[in-house]
Amino acid sequence: MNRKEYDLLLSRIEGLKAFLENRSLEEFQKEILKVESYLKRFGSLDELLSHLERVERIAYVAKDFLNIDEVADYLQVSKSYVYKLTSLKEFTVYKPNGKTIFILRDDLNDWIKRNPYLSNRGIEQHANLIAYKLKQDNTQKKQK
Repeated sequence: MNRKEYDLLLSRIEGLKAFLENRSLEEFQKEILKVESYLKRFGSLDELLSHLERVERIAYVAKDFLNIDEVADYLQVSKSYVYKLTSLKEFTVYKPNGKTIFILRDDLNDWIKRNPYLSNRGIEQHANLIAYKLKQDNTQKKQK
């Protein structure tokens, strides 16, 4: 065990000691039961690790800028397709160090929304808007 590992272990032991000093045995048992019930959701350590990896992948949601891997996950496409989209200049890319590509999440959302297939309600609203504008234009022409 090297010095760094030793210090980490000592720090954890001190934290556990402080935790135990401030709680009764019953409180400690309740905490253990909470952890145990949470861990029971996962059949194995592999399932727990898989869950944590998914959580990490989802954590990029809070970021404004995404890298190529995150963009591929976000759009649910391959990395090569993301590179193709960047080469076709489908969205603005940022290269702060000249190599690594970052893309704004808002640009991705705009790209996703570029070809909407309207619902019946959306079509009706769009038709009503066009009818309203045509009526306004006709009213203005009659006044002239």
